[in-house]
Amino acid sequence: MRPEMPIDNLDDTAKQILDAASRRFLHYGYGKTTMSEIAQDCNMSTGNLYRYFPSKLDIAEMFVRMLRREQVAQLRAVADDPDLSPAEKLRSFFRRKFQLAYERFHDKPKAYELSSELLTSRPKIAIEWENAEGRVLADILIAGDADGSFAVDSPLETAKILQDAGYRFTSPVVFHEGEFDALAAELDGVIELILDGFAWRAAKQSALEKRKHA
Repeated sequence: MRPEMPIDNLDDTAKQILDAASRRFLHYGYGKTTMSEIAQDCNMSTGNLYRYFPSKLDIAEMFVRMLRREQVAQLRAVADDPDLSPAEKLRSFFRRKFQLAYERFHDKPKAYELSSELLTSRPKIAIEWENAEGRVLADILIAGDADGSFAVDSPLETAKILQDAGYRFTSPVVFHEGEFDALAAELDGVIELILDGFAWRAAKQSALEKRKHA
């Protein structure tokens, strides 16, 4: 299947294949799942399966794209929440992103393994995932810049920097270092430092504007 094919364009058979493959990926793991087993679960020939997905890696890619869409939707809900200030949205964005990664690692380890393998084999998917989340984060920064909470010259570039700062809290390595509450507290500390920096820059910019109009 072509990587650029939208998920919403999948027909019923393709969805059936993805459902069957997902169950096997999550239970047995990507490496122990074969195309013939997926075909058997769908009551179709392996040849017919290959008509829809040229390889197991293509099925895995679509599976990860679905995970990405679900995660981005949850982050977008944070960014669009009218009851949260830009600072609160920024906190909630990173807390939610951390929680999703932590839960996937501990509750669905096979899914995490599959994602890691695919993102290594097809790094373009990793870039697309990062960019999709970056656009949501940039919208939060734009809102903060508009109401004076932040001072942001380039929202997308700044979003990328913030994603780099938060990478530690989505890495499987750190999930072995401590419990959820300890890691969440550490993340809160990082977020507070970021917000302090934004507040300082916003105050500096406001002072400059006042001097210009004095």
